[in-house]
Amino acid sequence: MRGRWRTAFCAVTAAGLVLALQPGAVCSAQEQETQNVRRVAVFTYSYASEYWGYVTQGCMAWSRDDPTLEVDVKSVSSSIAGDEQMAMIRQDLESGRYDGYVIAAIDTESMDEALREVELPVVSIDSPLDADCVISFIGTDNELASAAGARQAVSMAKDNGFSDPECVMIGGLEGGYNQERRVAGYKRGVEEAGGIWLDKVYQTDKSVADGGKAMEEIMKDYPDGIAIIACYNDTLAESALEECEGNPAFADTVFLGFDGNGSVCERIMNDDRYANMVTVAQNPYEMGFHAMEIMSDYFKSQGQGDSGDLSQDDESGADADESSQGKEPGADTDTSATDDKFGSDSQDASPQETGKGGSGKDQAKTEGIPFIDSGYAVITSVNAQERMTQIMNHIS
Repeated sequence: MRGRWRTAFCAVTAAGLVLALQPGAVCSAQEQETQNVRRVAVFTYSYASEYWGYVTQGCMAWSRDDPTLEVDVKSVSSSIAGDEQMAMIRQDLESGRYDGYVIAAIDTESMDEALREVELPVVSIDSPLDADCVISFIGTDNELASAAGARQAVSMAKDNGFSDPECVMIGGLEGGYNQERRVAGYKRGVEEAGGIWLDKVYQTDKSVADGGKAMEEIMKDYPDGIAIIACYNDTLAESALEECEGNPAFADTVFLGFDGNGSVCERIMNDDRYANMVTVAQNPYEMGFHAMEIMSDYFKSQGQGDSGDLSQDDESGADADESSQGKEPGADTDTSATDDKFGSDSQDASPQETGKGGSGKDQAKTEGIPFIDSGYAVITSVNAQERMTQIMNHIS
């Protein structure tokens, strides 16, 4: 990783997430209150990821105050280590150690197969799963959110002097669920805003090194520069920006990221090299928080003699911000990044465009699985401080 990326915020973030990123981190609300405690395993991607640290923080924020849940947070070596994740989950399923699972699946098809005969409750986050045991899906409407980011990127490119802004993409692994949704959203947003989508996606493993290599190829393919480079995530956007630094042909190129991590928002605010950076912020803390809330409610409904089937709940996720225990995600914090006050269907490229996806019909792989949309916000220098305040309140 290039050294200049590391700023004061990274140190603060690392300190705030150190517990969350420990392998097999365990947190329970009351020590050894085991009589009615249910054990839940949370499977995320990589411990090295700032984004997945936020998810873990959300899970811990709920479980710290809930004596009925004991949570094990587990992760793998990288965001593409699907086989490693599958081996861990199969081992846990065989052991019978857990009463439920929260899963961010790297390989959704393999995970669907592994869960086919499972009768324990599963909440999927980030990507949907297709198994009878899945009681809810919490995530971002990737197509809607990426379209909003693309509209803002086109607006910025036009301000930089590109009359007909052209856009290529540095993507993740081909065929991935979120990858395909973001490609579709970027294309839609670029064209809606009057730009030109070139339908050229440079595939990567989502790492810094691969992002730099993709940018090298772009500089070869477009030696005179290009208006917009849309990226699967912030890591790729930053590595691309770093790789072309000093190349005058790309001095006005707009780099579009996805995730809205705090370290990126700080650089958008304070680093002149990020003047042409925009990112689409997800709300991973809320994903983790609501996953634990759903699990808690499920187990309580079982204890009351109900079936515990949540599939009849409102699939719009309209009550996602209301807790059965009266808690709010990020209570006493600025949660404006998830407010829908700007209108998610607006065609305007506002740097503060936020929204929720509504029914989630484009996210759910099967009918009958409730979808909770955790929302999004488009972040530029105009509202980066607002986003950072939200994140810092979450990890403090």
